[in-house]
Amino acid sequence: MEAQHQLPQIELGATGFTVSRLGLGGFHQVEISSEIVDQVVTAFIEVGGTYIETARSYGRGASEDKLGRVLAGRRDGIVLASKSGARDADGIRRDLDASLKALRTDHIEFYFFHGVNTLQELDSIIGPDGAMTGLLKAREEGLITGLGFSSHRPPLLYLEAIRRLPLSVILIWDNYLEEQYVPEIQREVYPLAREKGVGITAMKPLADGFLYREPELALRYALGSGSEVLICGMNRVEHVQQAARALVKGPLDAEARQAALHRAPELGTYVCRQCGVCSKALMALFRLEGYVDRQMIDFLPHDPADYALRLRLANWFDLGEIARERFLEMDWDQGALQTEAATIACPYGIDVGRKAALALAKLRDDKPAYL
Repeated sequence: MEAQHQLPQIELGATGFTVSRLGLGGFHQVEISSEIVDQVVTAFIEVGGTYIETARSYGRGASEDKLGRVLAGRRDGIVLASKSGARDADGIRRDLDASLKALRTDHIEFYFFHGVNTLQELDSIIGPDGAMTGLLKAREEGLITGLGFSSHRPPLLYLEAIRRLPLSVILIWDNYLEEQYVPEIQREVYPLAREKGVGITAMKPLADGFLYREPELALRYALGSGSEVLICGMNRVEHVQQAARALVKGPLDAEARQAALHRAPELGTYVCRQCGVCSKALMALFRLEGYVDRQMIDFLPHDPADYALRLRLANWFDLGEIARERFLEMDWDQGALQTEAATIACPYGIDVGRKAALALAKLRDDKPAYL
C-alpha cells in the first residue's frame, strides 16, 4: 500500500506504546504454512502493522513457533503479545519461558492470563502462588512489559479483573452482532478500562467469520465501538489488504453506525437491535437469547453454507448455562411477555411475537409449539 494508505496508529491506554489500530491475531496462523505466515506478516508490516498477538495454546505452540520464525530479524517496532492458560505461578512461568523460546525473543511486551472464565479462576490467579505472582516476577526481570487479561465470559469478569489485577491491556470480544446482546462491553468495561489506563484490544470484529458478507462495514463499525486495536485473524495477504483499506477509511460516524444496523445482512429480520421499542423485559429476554446461541439459530431459510457456519459458531462462547440460570432468576410472566411481543411493530422488520416464543423456548431448553 502507498504511504497514504498506511494503518492509523493510536496510543494503547497508558502503556506508553503507540500501535497500529489493526492487530494481527495468531490463532489462524495455525492453519497455514510458515511460508504463508511469512507473506501475511510481511504484508501486515508493509501497511504499518505493529501489534501481533498469539497464545501458547494455539496449535500447542505452533502459532508462536511460526511467528517466531518469520519475525526473526524484524522484531524491532513490533509490539508482541502472547497468552497462557496457567493459573499458578510455576505454570505460567513455564509457559512464558516456552513462549519466549518459540517466538525467538528475550522479551514479550504483554503476556495475558488467557481464557479466564470463572471468578474462581480469577481468585486462583490472584491468590498465593497464583499466576499473577509469576508474571509480576517476570516483569521485574524484564521478560515482559505488562500483564493482560482475556475471557469468553460475561463482562463481570473483565470488570473484576480490571479492578483487581495490575493490568496493562485487555482483549475482549466486540462486533456489531455481539453488541446487540452484550452492551455492557461498551457501557461498563470500556469506561472502566479507560479510567484505569488499561489498553483495550478487541477480538472477533468479524464475529469469528460470521460477518463475512460486508467485512468493510463490520470492521469500520467495530473500529468506532471503543477499543484501540482490532485483532483480526488474517491468514491471507488479501485479508490484510482488505482490513487495512477498511481501517484507513476510519470508523463509521453515529449516523452511519445506525444505518449499518439496518443494512447488516447477518442481523436481518431476526437479531434484536435493542432499539427501545420493546419493553426492558423483552429486550433483556433477547439479550439472554444471544447468550444461548448469539441469535444465530432463527429457523429461517439460509443457504447451506451459511447455515453450516451458523451451526458451527452459535455455541462458540458456551454461555447457555449462564443464560438459563439468569432466566430462572428473572421469574418473568412468560404469558405477558408473549402478549406484549405480539403487539410490537419492530422498525427492523422482526416478527417479535415469533422471536419471543423462540427465545423463551431456547431458555427453557424445549421446542416452540410451531416447530
